[in-house]
Amino acid sequence: MTKPNILFILIDSMRADKFFPNKTHSPFQNLIDQGAYFKQNISSSDYTQTGIGSIFTGCYPFDAGLKAQNYQKLYSKQTNYIEFLKQNGYHAYTTMAESVSELGFSKLFDNADQSYPNSLRLFDGLGKKIISFLKSISLENPWFYFIHLEDLHLPVSLPSKYEHVKYSERYDIAISEIYSWINKMIQLVDLKNTLIVITSDHGDYIPSIDDTKNSNQNILRTKSIIRNKIPSPIYDKISITKRTLTKNIQKHKTKSNYEKRAIDSRTGKNRHLYDEIIRTPLLFFGYDIKPKKILEQQVRSIDIFPTILDVIGIDKINFNIHGQSLKPLLNNKILPEFPVYLESTVFSTVQKNAIPHLGIRTPQFKYFRRVDNPKKSVHLYDLINDPFEENNIFSKNEKLIFEMEKEILKIKKNNFMPNLEDLDDLETKKVEDELRKLGYI
Repeated sequence: MTKPNILFILIDSMRADKFFPNKTHSPFQNLIDQGAYFKQNISSSDYTQTGIGSIFTGCYPFDAGLKAQNYQKLYSKQTNYIEFLKQNGYHAYTTMAESVSELGFSKLFDNADQSYPNSLRLFDGLGKKIISFLKSISLENPWFYFIHLEDLHLPVSLPSKYEHVKYSERYDIAISEIYSWINKMIQLVDLKNTLIVITSDHGDYIPSIDDTKNSNQNILRTKSIIRNKIPSPIYDKISITKRTLTKNIQKHKTKSNYEKRAIDSRTGKNRHLYDEIIRTPLLFFGYDIKPKKILEQQVRSIDIFPTILDVIGIDKINFNIHGQSLKPLLNNKILPEFPVYLESTVFSTVQKNAIPHLGIRTPQFKYFRRVDNPKKSVHLYDLINDPFEENNIFSKNEKLIFEMEKEILKIKKNNFMPNLEDLDDLETKKVEDELRKLGYI
């Protein structure tokens, strides 16, 4: 039997409520109608490194909030699904941003021309690069092709005609642009023999502030030149002062907690775990997937690859995971609904001494608190009656919090992740250079 190909598209910073909104039409509606969409897919992380890491290993990113002060090599010691697919006859290819490639991720894939500059977007050359690769004879069957898109990453750069559009509007425009290019990619594959997965590593806050100047490409290039000429400590202080002042002014103008926290950066002081950050899209279509299926049950990003293997007919793996296959749900069968372990990641940014959090999400409640102290920064939300997580009810629910803490301990007892290898000084510099281009540093 011929093994199906796998096209895996990860849209960095893509929120579930933007991919498939409840009240407005989604550009992705046509693709959603062709397959199975999970409305409540939850990522365990707020950051690309650990988000992709948990997807491709099927394991929770335990202690990411403590260990990630140092840069570490992805998969240096952990068995992962890419290697497993290759052991089962697959050829692995990728097109991914340099910031991910520099973390050791590139070693898993076979093609030479793997990475692209973090500033490159689908509209200014990346789309044509991917299309060209899909049309080439380089893809040897059966193949797994991983595409990592950064088009939604701050500040969401778009063609020059959109340079006067504020961030929240650019985000929506970029989603339409992404769909247009993904649709072109899909036209080049045989859907009967290709399983297509579209998801994200994490979401992001979408502030309503007018930051149109930041989207101007000429200004961005000028800022990049200035950043390279001014000593980092001085530039960092200037950046922090400017961002803090702007945020405080905007927060004073907003009323709801939902809008106030949208003004904060995902990499700000408090790494909270709201649904804007951790609820991500998950769509399967193509090979052996029945169309027009919308699934409401809460699932996890760590379930994605167990599902892929189940769908393509590989039902046994030789390493431990926390995830499970979702194929029973695709076939209208019952599957246990597990709580999702959550943990934010701390890494070197302009924001020093960031505070990581960990927690649990169930279909009804979200609980998170500081990593280093279960009594500090405690948050508890009723997701059914308060879907925007604006009313913290922790003070009246000590018993429920106790049960949540028990669940955290239960999950963390099954830690399959080995200690990852730290990057050396040269590798660390390369990663920091890429993060600096993205505005993190």
